[in-house]
Amino acid sequence: MRVGLDARTLAAPFPSGVEHYVANLVRAFSQLADAPEIIAYTDRPISDPDIARAASSGPLRTQLLRARWGWLRVALPLQMRRDRIRVAHFPSTILPPLLPCPAVVTVHDLAWQRFPETYSPDDLAMQLRALECAKRAARVIATSESTARDLEEAGVPGRAITVTPLGVSEQFSPDGPPLAPDAFPDADRLQQGYLLYVGRLHARKNLTRLLEAYKLLRAAQGVPPLVLAGTGDHYADRLKQGAQHLGLADHVIFTGYFPAHLLPALYRGATLFLYLSLYEGFGLPVLEAMASGLPVVTSNVGGTAEVASDAGMVVNPDKPAEIADAVLLLLGDAGVRASFRERGLIRSRHFTWERTARETVAVYQHAAEVL
Repeated sequence: MRVGLDARTLAAPFPSGVEHYVANLVRAFSQLADAPEIIAYTDRPISDPDIARAASSGPLRTQLLRARWGWLRVALPLQMRRDRIRVAHFPSTILPPLLPCPAVVTVHDLAWQRFPETYSPDDLAMQLRALECAKRAARVIATSESTARDLEEAGVPGRAITVTPLGVSEQFSPDGPPLAPDAFPDADRLQQGYLLYVGRLHARKNLTRLLEAYKLLRAAQGVPPLVLAGTGDHYADRLKQGAQHLGLADHVIFTGYFPAHLLPALYRGATLFLYLSLYEGFGLPVLEAMASGLPVVTSNVGGTAEVASDAGMVVNPDKPAEIADAVLLLLGDAGVRASFRERGLIRSRHFTWERTARETVAVYQHAAEVL
């Protein structure tokens, strides 16, 4: 069986969620002895040498496909026909109008249905298009049971959905160097610990409530700084203004875009990890934090609660006081911190990219049976 993978995200200059998913999936595919032949199609050269090497190793080969227009709609389907692709995988859900073979799509979340006000009109239009593509696909990969339920409620047949959790890279572990004091501006202030958030600065991530909770925390003694690692355009500006308004400007550090190779050290140097998103399909940073030995406070809804299970402290993300109480309990009791640290480490070992890759191959095999 020959599989075609839409791998354009491998060439993204600033990788985020979907980009990391595809890169780690490709790395895991390259290590599988029994994986099918996979052609990873890109529209630009892959600049990261490690990813480029993985995308051309083992069962994989990379094909650079140039097109002045219509890359997804025309050029890719035609090339897949020439290459006799048996199954096509689209990790970002969007499908071409016509394909020469059955399609697999990955749906990471349907948060836009629950919180449309946190999305721009253009983003909402794209999400609606993605949902229609999921209904057309031969098989749909959902990254969590939560997302699978959302898909069924949205009209995707349950028989077409397979839950395939994400994995966590081995680079995220308690062992290794901590954050260097010159890693970024103000990093020298963080050598005694900090509260950490990693991810996109977006309204759905509920960071305004996190700042409100942190304001409550500042009334206690010995509360470390709060680090928000990520980018978010205009929303980031609003958050900075909010921190200023709450009198937190000297205690909240915005790192901006944070390089992936420094993330393991950023996690290791933190005291606690806070991820209070209104809704997530999975919540990979929660898993990365647990694998790094961090106690986690996260939302009691959606994929984050599913990933954390009883290994994280789950709270109502709409209640700053509840968030603050959970943080104070962990900061004030070393025994509780140690317990959640150990439970998180054990929980994180259940999630590997090898498992994700093997389960994804099984989905390809089922899709190939669809006529």
